[in-house]
Amino acid sequence: MIKLAAAIDLSTQYGYGHTKDTATLGTAVSKLALIAFSIAAVAVVLYFVVGAFLIITSAGDKGAVTKARNMITHSIIGFILLIMLFLILMFIPAWLGLTDFNLISGGP
Repeated sequence: MIKLAAAIDLSTQYGYGHTKDTATLGTAVSKLALIAFSIAAVAVVLYFVVGAFLIITSAGDKGAVTKARNMITHSIIGFILLIMLFLILMFIPAWLGLTDFNLISGGP
C-alpha cells in the first residue's frame, strides 16, 4: 500500500527528523513555511520603513517622492499577498484532509 505523504514517518524512512516535532513531512513543511513567512514579513516591513525614510528625507524632490511612494505601495501589496498566501496555506490543507500541516498551533 502507498502511504499518504503526511503520514510517512521521516525519521524511520529516511533518517530525517530526530525530534518528534519533525517526524512527518507535514510538520517539517509547516516549520519551513513558518520560517519563510517570518523572513518575508520582516523583508516587507523593512521595505516599508526604507520607503518611509526616503519620503521623509526627499526634501521635496519629485523623483525621490515618487520612488518612495512606489516602495511603500509595493510593500503594502506584498503584505496583502502574504496575508492571502497565509490564509490559503491554513485552509487548503484542512480542506484536503491533511492533518499534520499547521502553520500555527491552533490552526483548523
